Amino acid sequence: MFDKAYVTKDIEQMNLDDRNFPNIIELGFTSHGSDLCGVMLTPQGKGPHPTAILLHGFPGYDDPIDLAHALRRCGMNILRFHYRGSWGVKGSFSFSNCMEDVKSAIDFLTDEKSVKEFDIDTNNLFLIGHSMGGFLTLNYACDKRIKASVAISPYDFGLIGKIGNYNQKEKDEAFEMYKTALVPLNNTSAEILMQECLDNGDKWNLPDKAKSLSNEEILITIASRDVVSKRYLHHDILASEIKKYNNNLTEKFIDTDHSYSDKRILLAKTIAQFLEQQINKK
Repeated sequence: MFDKAYVTKDIEQMNLDDRNFPNIIELGFTSHGSDLCGVMLTPQGKGPHPTAILLHGFPGYDDPIDLAHALRRCGMNILRFHYRGSWGVKGSFSFSNCMEDVKSAIDFLTDEKSVKEFDIDTNNLFLIGHSMGGFLTLNYACDKRIKASVAISPYDFGLIGKIGNYNQKEKDEAFEMYKTALVPLNNTSAEILMQECLDNGDKWNLPDKAKSLSNEEILITIASRDVVSKRYLHHDILASEIKKYNNNLTEKFIDTDHSYSDKRILLAKTIAQFLEQQINKK
């Protein structure tokens, strides 16, 4: 059962079932020869449960674990993991590897063994991502196994790569951000990451995927005080392109910063409400 009313409730207030008590299960799965580590947060009660992959940003200092707990209280499984080459996971970090890792996570959740072990409702699989995680989410929103997607202030690395060839200001700002993120990342540098964006800008640029995205159920949240995923660059261009084909996009504008520092509960409620609507759709 999915119930968004549980977003702000403590577990003590819920009608607990000792046989199906909430749990946090350490797990691992393989992505292109590398072992990724993560956790599955499972809800109380008997399934099958709607299930979401929660994707953190770059490099992951701002961990959205509160969203994982809030959505679990609503009745969802939540899978969280670290990408290759980040936070102690072996391998090299790259944006390309992150994309591959997301597909591997979807493959893992839809594997028969995982479906049985975690009581997964494969008709209600979702992607939720913040910043870089939002970018990755939108790259896989068209995967037929995904029912709907939530991109929280997505940062379009493809667009940065595409305009970085002629907009020095945006390129320099991105490069400076990359430099601040290197400590938890393996075998990379700001120069390598910037070049990867420049090389893949035409392939990754989200506005160029607007026609396909217009056919999907997508919520994008936008923070008005965001100086990282700046609205005019990382949202307005994409939203304008999507709306040329379909007005199916759901947008939520929130007066806060990139981390939603003072609006975390509102963010959780917004996501829970959107997911409830999608889960109830046949």
